[in-house]
Amino acid sequence: MLSVGAGYNATLRKLILFRSIFGNLPLFYIHIPHRFVLFSTSLSGIISHKLVREQYLNLDLKRIQTHLDVGQTETLTHSVNTFYSFIKLVPPGHIVEFNESSVKIEKLTTFRLSRWDNVLKTTHDVTDAFFSLFKQAVELSAGSTSSTPIATHLSGGLDSSSVSAMLRYIQPDRVLHTIHNKSKFADSDESAYAIAVSDKINSVHHEVYQSEEDFELIRLLTAAHGQPIATKMPPTLITSMLLYAKDRGCEVLLSGSGGDSIVGSGFEIFQHAFETRDWALLENLLEKRAPYFSYSHMYSDWDNLSSEKKVDLVKQFYFYNRVVRQKHKGVSQVVKTYLDLARNTDLSHSYFLKRAWTSLMNRANKPSVSGTLNIAAHDLIEASNSKQQPSFNYPASLADSLGSTAANLFTDVFNPTINRSQEGFFDLGNHIGISSRSPLQNKALLELCMAVPDTVKYGNGLGREHFRNSMRHLLPEVVVNRPGKATLTSAYGQEITFRLWNQAKEEFMESTNIWSFIDRKKFLGEIAILENEQIPYTQKSNTWCHVTRAVTLHTWLEWMSSSGYPISY
Repeated sequence: MLSVGAGYNATLRKLILFRSIFGNLPLFYIHIPHRFVLFSTSLSGIISHKLVREQYLNLDLKRIQTHLDVGQTETLTHSVNTFYSFIKLVPPGHIVEFNESSVKIEKLTTFRLSRWDNVLKTTHDVTDAFFSLFKQAVELSAGSTSSTPIATHLSGGLDSSSVSAMLRYIQPDRVLHTIHNKSKFADSDESAYAIAVSDKINSVHHEVYQSEEDFELIRLLTAAHGQPIATKMPPTLITSMLLYAKDRGCEVLLSGSGGDSIVGSGFEIFQHAFETRDWALLENLLEKRAPYFSYSHMYSDWDNLSSEKKVDLVKQFYFYNRVVRQKHKGVSQVVKTYLDLARNTDLSHSYFLKRAWTSLMNRANKPSVSGTLNIAAHDLIEASNSKQQPSFNYPASLADSLGSTAANLFTDVFNPTINRSQEGFFDLGNHIGISSRSPLQNKALLELCMAVPDTVKYGNGLGREHFRNSMRHLLPEVVVNRPGKATLTSAYGQEITFRLWNQAKEEFMESTNIWSFIDRKKFLGEIAILENEQIPYTQKSNTWCHVTRAVTLHTWLEWMSSSGYPISY
């Protein structure tokens, strides 16, 4: 199936553009009623057109504001907007129909979960179906040119490991380079898992320290993409992987991107059990989950505790977090939830008191992290709010008629911010001559995983059981059964963001463009958080996003200025 396409009906004088559901190949357009339509997979190509450059290159203030908002409160409703007011994006899984005076967006893709109704009768049926579809997805992404080497980004997690192992399974003789980003920090070092996979599949394995030229790589990405990069962290890792794979003679780099949300874990069953007040099911789920938890950061003797004690602590931890998550609904809801759990479960009052007291003491003894969700300048917020714009939420459009569960899932799977990041890496790959692809971003796989009951996904408490079972014969046991993976709330996130800021700050602070869009006081407050060594990494994720987004916005504005494009709105 084509990723993008166009059709024209000369009789009706109608143009149609379409884009596949998981098409990382972007398709942009500008439509000026009764004058012209211009479309391209290259945003840079559209803005360089003489007519667009001279008359239609106004900046989209609302889009800039949402870029600076880590809360992303309006990202979904403005999902087809670019950073240029007149230029729009064809949303994945949709068609855009033009006539001389108007534009209409319609859903192209439908989901048919009913095809699995009488097929998935046993867990073996699920395993077989997943393996078959995953194999087809990897075959499609890898292509049939086995004479050329191919690369995978092998992090050591279940997703990237499965992509690498399946690729070797279907193309046993092809030269396969597995590229692992070697971390300098113990809390994000997964090299042992990657080596275990590489040894099993006999790949040419590379441990690579990503480039430290963060600011220069953002400049490169921005010039290729034509607008700010949408990542929450400096995009050095995937950029380094693409460049390294290209240097090894590869034309394709496969990854496990998107697997978490598409495959699913089954953990949603906790919410179902709580909402339906199925207390027996809830406690059973927690008992199954307990062996895969580790609270060694809270209990130094965790490994020596009895299994019964661990189960009890896991339950109390869940109950406590369930109550705390009600804070945004008000005190009455917190009390109601607490009493509900106390009446129906073995909630420990003493555990709650101890946790609450510890939380208060930690707040008193640690620096206050009073960051902000939006660092946009006041004038930008006022100006963007004063301009009414038509909105379109394509994740909601795709989920229409599938129910609330699908709506929540699609907000994650088809998140516009993630999609824009992938479009940026398509542009970079196109620029340097390599294609970045993720086999897990596959419609048939998504339909299957939506049809698999949460109880099957949850399995024995590890989660993702349908995925793990299908890969057991291809992956090392240590990878199949690993309960989690490294996160970016680590020393790695701090180092890379701090390094980016040090590289960019002189040019950034002297800029004449950026301060029209960013609140200086708010931003410098985020820099103070970034530079404060007493604040734990777990409280800095919003700050890392703010700094990265500010630098990518600055880089785009400077690129616009140096390229002779007008900065007007």
